[in-house]
Order: sequence, then structure tokens, then C-alpha cells
Amino acid sequence: MEYLFEQQSMMISSLSADGFPEISYAPFVKDGINIYFYLSAAANHYVNLSENPKCSVMSLVDEKDAKNIFARNRVSFKCNVEKVDVIAENIEAIYEERHGKANYQHLKQMHDFSWFKLTVQSGRLVEGFGKAFDIAVVGDQMELIPITKGHGHAAKKTA
Repeated sequence: MEYLFEQQSMMISSLSADGFPEISYAPFVKDGINIYFYLSAAANHYVNLSENPKCSVMSLVDEKDAKNIFARNRVSFKCNVEKVDVIAENIEAIYEERHGKANYQHLKQMHDFSWFKLTVQSGRLVEGFGKAFDIAVVGDQMELIPITKGHGHAAKKTA
């Protein structure tokens, strides 16, 4: 699953004030079961996450790297969201390393950016056809639980 966190950005699905789902993306860093985004107030998801502190996020392999377009490896999480006024130095350091110190320093000069901390509540990992796992959070760890009952693929029965 960790290879999916090598992506530079994640998809973010949040709810607008009028209840419509909106999807976007942003660069991220992960630390344990927490995912951090540095977002501009100009982005819809900034407002959405500020007003409704729940979202889903997803990371998936690039289409060009997928063995089968119908079974792209992916991980998605349901998260609780918290706007963070003061970010830990280690998170800033990880962000600078992943996304470039100059980029981060430039964004810090803009006064409409804020940190958001997403705490994973549960998730789903898919690594191909018939290879799906629920993700449970146990303490500060993510535990994979194979999906074996009630799911999976079977051929349609013909008359």
C-alpha cells in the first residue's frame, strides 16, 4: 500500500455547502495515519473542509502504469478533518522534501494558505481484480482486512 503514497498528490472529495460532492486534488504528505494538505482559500475544498470536517481522499496508480484500466491499484480513505493553525516542523520538512523547498516557501508568502490535517478513520485498498482489503485503524496503525464474503467477481449465469 505504501507505494500508493509515492504519488505527489491525492484526490479530495468534499461536500459543498449546498450538499453537492466536489472533487479536486492537492499535493500531500502522510505521517502515520494522518494526511496533510496545504490549501489555498481560493480552492473550493478549502471552504468545504472548513465547513464540513469530513472528506474522502484517494491515491491511485497512473493510467499509463496500470496493468488493466479496469483494475487500477488504489487506496481510498474516509477522514475527519481539522484545520491546523500551527504545523509541526517535521511535517513542514517532509512537505519541503517532497514538493520542493522553493515551492513551499513561495506558498508560505501567500496569506490565504492553511494546513489541514486529515485523520484516517477507515479505508479500502484495491490491488486488482479480487484483491481488495478494508482498512481498519488500530491505534496509530492501519490494518488490512481481506474482503472475502459478499464481494468479488463471478461470471453471470446464463439461462
